[in-house]
Amino acid sequence: MVIKKMKPIREQVYDGLKDMIFSGKISSGERIVEVDFSEKLGVSRTPLREALRMLELEGFVSCSEKGGVIVNYISVKDIEEIYLIREALECIVIKEVIKKYSENMAAVDSILTKTASLIENKAPYEEIIAMFEKFNQTLYNISRLKHVSKLINNMKEYSKRFRLLCLQDETRLKEAFDEHCKLVEIIKKKDIDEALKLNKIHLKKSMNFVLEKMTELK
Repeated sequence: MVIKKMKPIREQVYDGLKDMIFSGKISSGERIVEVDFSEKLGVSRTPLREALRMLELEGFVSCSEKGGVIVNYISVKDIEEIYLIREALECIVIKEVIKKYSENMAAVDSILTKTASLIENKAPYEEIIAMFEKFNQTLYNISRLKHVSKLINNMKEYSKRFRLLCLQDETRLKEAFDEHCKLVEIIKKKDIDEALKLNKIHLKKSMNFVLEKMTELK
């Protein structure tokens, strides 16, 4: 891991460990031993210990009786609860976006156009997923509900590894993009009920794919 000067080392270690967990480089149930990982990451044990505490507070790891910490498993119940919370929070966001739909919707249209081009040209899935995240974040920004947006993003972190695997599936990726396009069309029509209905379907499909990937990885 390359340590950069502009960010505190503990935060860089935290980001690095979280990426390793999400990418599967550190598996669920794996024990993180300070001595081993401080050497692997090229940092002292103090920032590593601080980073692990940050991950523990967020529920990604827990202390092990044998020493070190264990990467927590994500259960089916956890995923179902996460998506239930996301649906409730995104319902609030969508209602606010519809009220303010004329503001910055050109930015949303631009993102959809760029995403369509990336999909058509079979760009690396990482680039397409980055545009998906930009689409979501732009809608959150339009809602001007910063605390709600932060809560949603925190919820999404827990299932990030599985969501990324789902979006590597070309069929689901295209389907999710079509759902984004339809949602924007409905928002422009200011049809709150239809927008909430579509978003519920979108999240349900996403959750089912995540649960499917969880089963495959067991």
